[in-house]
Amino acid sequence: MASSQCCSNPPTLNPSSGTGHVENLGGLDSYVTGSPHSNLAVLLVSDIHGFEAPKLRKLADKVAAAGFFVVVPDFFNKDPYAPDDANRPFDDKGFEAAKPFLEALKSKGVSAIGAAGFCWGAKVVVELAKLPLIQAAVLCHPAVVTVDDFKEVKVPISILGAEIDQMCPPEVVKQFEDVLTAKPEVKSHVKIFPKVAHGWTVRYNVEDKAACKAAEEAHQDLLEWFLNHIKSLVKIFPEVEPEVRRDDEADCKVAEEANQDLVFVFVNSEEKKKKEIMASSECCSNPPALNPSSGSGHVEKLGGFDSYVTGSPDSKLAVLLVHDAFGYEAPKARMLADKIAAAGFIVVLPDFFNRDPFNGDLASIPVWIKAHAPDKTIEDAKLVIEALKSKGVSAIGAVGFCWGGKGVVELAKHDFIQAAVLCHPSFVTLDDIKAVKVPISVLGAEIDQLTPPEVVKQFEEVLTAKPEIKSHVKIFPKIAHGWTLRYNDEDEAAVKAAEEAHQDLLGWFLEHIK
Repeated sequence: MASSQCCSNPPTLNPSSGTGHVENLGGLDSYVTGSPHSNLAVLLVSDIHGFEAPKLRKLADKVAAAGFFVVVPDFFNKDPYAPDDANRPFDDKGFEAAKPFLEALKSKGVSAIGAAGFCWGAKVVVELAKLPLIQAAVLCHPAVVTVDDFKEVKVPISILGAEIDQMCPPEVVKQFEDVLTAKPEVKSHVKIFPKVAHGWTVRYNVEDKAACKAAEEAHQDLLEWFLNHIKSLVKIFPEVEPEVRRDDEADCKVAEEANQDLVFVFVNSEEKKKKEIMASSECCSNPPALNPSSGSGHVEKLGGFDSYVTGSPDSKLAVLLVHDAFGYEAPKARMLADKIAAAGFIVVLPDFFNRDPFNGDLASIPVWIKAHAPDKTIEDAKLVIEALKSKGVSAIGAVGFCWGGKGVVELAKHDFIQAAVLCHPSFVTLDDIKAVKVPISVLGAEIDQLTPPEVVKQFEEVLTAKPEIKSHVKIFPKIAHGWTLRYNDEDEAAVKAAEEAHQDLLGWFLEHIK
């Protein structure tokens, strides 16, 4: 029989809730959300109220927004808990039903799986974690779980408990922690949330601001655990230098003058000048169709700049996106902003070009770049950061794409931000990297004329020599500069690489923006 806490604030079940859909997987009807191309999956095992609970599906959508393929099976086969049958026993067959379900996921190309269990579902997940059939586990206000269960766990596991919990009181959660601490080979995380009751992660009262905040914090912890511990099982990064082709490369050279923009010096005919332009053609490939109405957020003034804003206005944690040459109305940039916001951040994407993004005319680049010098972005960004802090934001991360990479690395030299990510950066030098003072991640492309792999590896060597600065450097194989925001939707491999980069980016911010 379920505890009264298991039944408090029951959800109004809605088979149409969520942005995903229902399909049959491994013999079970399942709510499915997220990219079907992702090879990283998260299994959510419901509490006794089942897979049609709207808040559970909302959480599934939030996890999916981080790049996972998320599934919520109906382990009760259309027979969840009903108040008029409160004495009904709940069996422990969920674990057996989960095994063919996991096989069905793997048959779709999924290579790594995490699982989160809520109340009743925690028992299923802890059993999976013993074999291991999954790569990471999260238990939220678990029920029917014992100390002996944790002695057998073999995968990274996080336990999120409640201070007010009859099913699994804090003193029991602390016993779980003692067992896990004695197993250093298994990564673990145990946290007891104060002033909340059993079930709070999926049955919080939306009118209770404190309860909502606690639930959001738990969701962020859960997502961060999965981002840190669910990885592709096989990654191949080429050691050889890629062949990079550039027509008439000998006809131009790069000169960097002190305190000036990075410019190309052309040394050939007027006809060559028209063909050879300041920025690589990679910067301009697959340009977006700008749309001022794109995204689920809104536009408002921040620090004097029109800015696309998305996410909870109550969040104390913010992420600043610094766009590439195409500006802040690019739909995929806004889509990524929405994805980051779903993890609990307030996200801002300012228009640093003041309605003058690059128009696609290659011959106009020298004039355009002179008007929009990337190394001057720091002064504009500081105004936006001050505006965020005036709204109560206490920690900020920043990510820059191509043109925006220079502005973000400049911010990272000071204490204006707490974490930085550079995606296929342009104009960034070794001296810039040497001056970085905050945790930084560099995501480069194998095919990149502006910042080729050998340059990215030099960045890595500089950062490795600075152990006091946490860093992460990754070169994505077989993709080109700009892929994180300007991938081709019809190219499955490109979409998959972009989603992987988005997941790396989000994981970095969840780890370092506190």
